[in-house]
Amino acid sequence: MTEHEEYCVSIRKHYRMPDHTLEGYAVTLWRWSHPSGTWRYTAIRDYPFADYNGSHRKSLRQARRDARKLAGIFDCTNYDTNEKGMWQ
Repeated sequence: MTEHEEYCVSIRKHYRMPDHTLEGYAVTLWRWSHPSGTWRYTAIRDYPFADYNGSHRKSLRQARRDARKLAGIFDCTNYDTNEKGMWQ
């Protein structure tokens, strides 16, 4: 994390419990917590397949589009579907 960047955005797969069926995606806005020294989620928006005619590609495309816009608004890093670098 760079010193000036307190926010970041990522996309996670959203599963239905208890059978762990992939139901869609969730765009998450994260904020760096200085006291705990880790990322804490600030806001989440779901992109279920049902809203996009059951299409996996359409819901992921919409989630990516909104994640890019959100990263632009907060002037932060967009980790897309790969959060590995965020936690290092």
